[in-house]
This record gives sequence, structure tokens and C-alpha cells, in this order.
Amino acid sequence: MTTTPERQPLSLSDIEDILAYIPHALGFQPSNSMVLLLIDGKRLEATLRVDLPDEASASKDLDSWLRQVTNLAGQLPGIQSVISVAFVPEVVGEHEQAPLAELHERLEAHLSARQIGLQHSWCVDDTSVWDYDAPGWNKAKPRPSTLSNATNLSMVLAGSAPLQKPWDGCGIPPWPNAREVFDRSKAPGAQKSAGLVRWAELLNFPVDRALIYLHSDPDCAVELLRSLHWKVVRDLLPYLAGTDQDATLKIFNILTERKQGEAVPELSNFLLGRGWRSPDWQRTERLWAVARDLLGVAQGNQRYALLCVLAWIEWARGRGSLAMTLLEQVLRECEDYNLAVLLKQLLMSGVMPYWATDQLRAWRAQFV
Repeated sequence: MTTTPERQPLSLSDIEDILAYIPHALGFQPSNSMVLLLIDGKRLEATLRVDLPDEASASKDLDSWLRQVTNLAGQLPGIQSVISVAFVPEVVGEHEQAPLAELHERLEAHLSARQIGLQHSWCVDDTSVWDYDAPGWNKAKPRPSTLSNATNLSMVLAGSAPLQKPWDGCGIPPWPNAREVFDRSKAPGAQKSAGLVRWAELLNFPVDRALIYLHSDPDCAVELLRSLHWKVVRDLLPYLAGTDQDATLKIFNILTERKQGEAVPELSNFLLGRGWRSPDWQRTERLWAVARDLLGVAQGNQRYALLCVLAWIEWARGRGSLAMTLLEQVLRECEDYNLAVLLKQLLMSGVMPYWATDQLRAWRAQFV
């Protein structure tokens, strides 16, 4: 679930505007997906994407899918209505009947049972669009182009560049000195806390300055990568970005002094998206940029650790589809990397961080 930008020139009754907006909200062009725009009064609050159910799904499986979708839609307080857009995975414009008509009717009934109205509903393929609410809705109309749409242009000018498909963590250009930095980083650092302090120093800089510093000082990159040999450092990075150095070192000391299996509720609550504390989004964006850049050097467990950190950040933002893509790439490369397995289970259960449903604490894409 992606919390909506603060402002956008978006009409909630215009399919061209909505089709222009959705890829920017999600970060990629959806396919084989149901996208729900969640509305409080007349205000768009969030965008939710889920995979479409298999056409051959049994009735009980479809009911399970519908319950999951309506439960997710109902997690954001104050939602009164929904706009749905189904993106079917193949061209079906020549069919005599509109696709997914039964799914549309059943979705409307499930939402109504939760006191949520289905304000408008469309289905689109590569060339056609069906408006379920219009007279003669069984007949397809040409899908409108969004290239010159005002919503699309305003978001592009603001720096949004949605991908054709979710990024899987591949394709980062290797650093010119990647071999030297990686070879020096193979052994873990002498002190776990020193690695955390190095990360903390970098997260205090604006993104551009942090990346310049990272590339100009190979010792910094070496220390950051060495620190990832320690699971405790890896697991503390989201907390470090979300809070500050002092709070993180306090938790670090508790972790190193606790008895085997003893819980640390403040850390676990934060990592699971529970409790009162929510991320410092500015620092978390810096962690995203630094971790992504280090993929140009990292290999093996270092790479898997960075991809899991990036996946957690996407989940924390409410962008579960992007998070899942990163985790699945980790598991393709290393099927038993435990953190990726655990995070994937978290996402598969449909759990969202509490702050993602809180208008004051949720991450908001900045297309303004």
C-alpha cells in the first residue's frame, strides 16, 4: 500500500488521469494486477496493488483472495470508498464480454459488507478499457495514451520515473575499484560497533554528499561492507536510519549483553512495524541510496544483506510489491538466506507496518 503524494492534479473520475497516476504511485507499471485507490471523503489516501487471482481458481480460493483484498483496504482508517482498476495480462479487447465481470461484482459485494463503496471500476489491457459503471460497459473503448497527460507530466517533472517492472536489485554498474574494495572487505571488522558508527556518520549527510564521500574514500566503503558480516549490524541498519546513533548504540549494547533468546521489544516492534516509533524518512531515504549504491561492489552475503535492507525499506514505505521482488531475487541467488525467508513470510502474511495506515506517520512519495 503506497500512501498518496501530498498533492497531485488528479481527477478521480477520469480513467486517463488514473492510468497516468498509478505507475508513479507504485513505482512501476502494473501487470496482471488489481489496483485499488483508497478514498476518504473526496481525498485519495493510498494506492494498493495485489496480483489478480488465477482464472482457474476454485470458488473458495477466490473468496480467500477477496477477503484478503478487502481486509487490506479496510486497514487504513477512514476509508469510505474505493476505485478499482484491473490490469489484465493479455490483450482481450476483441472478446465479446468484458473480462473479470464476475470478479468485479463479487469485489463490490465484499467491500459493501465492510461499509466501503466501490466508487468506480475499470478493466484495462494493452489496447482497451472497459468501464463497468457506464451504459454498454461490455463494449471496450480504446485505452487512452497518458504520455501528454497533465498528471503524468507533473510527476515526471517532479522527478518520478516509474519502471516497466519492479526492480530486482540487479543492473547496478560495478564501481571502477570494485575488486579492490571487495577483496579488502572479505574479513569482518574488528569491532561491530565501529561499523555502526561508520554507517551513522554517512547517514548524517544529504544523499548527494554521502555518495560522493562514499566513492572518494575507499576505506569507508570497505568498513561498511565489512560490518555486514555481523548479523547484528545488518539487522540494526533500518533502526539506525529510522532513529539515530545514540538510540541504536543503546539497543546494540542491550543485544550484546542479553541472554540467549531474550527479546528486545523496542527493536522487534520497530522492525515489525509495530509500536509508537516510526522511521525518520529522510534518514531512511539516505540508507536506501547508500545501500543501493554499494550493490556495485558487494557480493555474496554482503549483497544479500543489502537487498534485504532495501526490501525492508520498501515494505516500510508500504510498497510490498517492490519489497517482494527484491526478496525473491535474494532467494534465487541463495535459497536459504534466512532473513530473506523471514521477510518474505512477513509479506506473504499481509502484515503492514502500523505507520503505513497512519496519515501522519506514513511515507509519502514526493511528486510536488
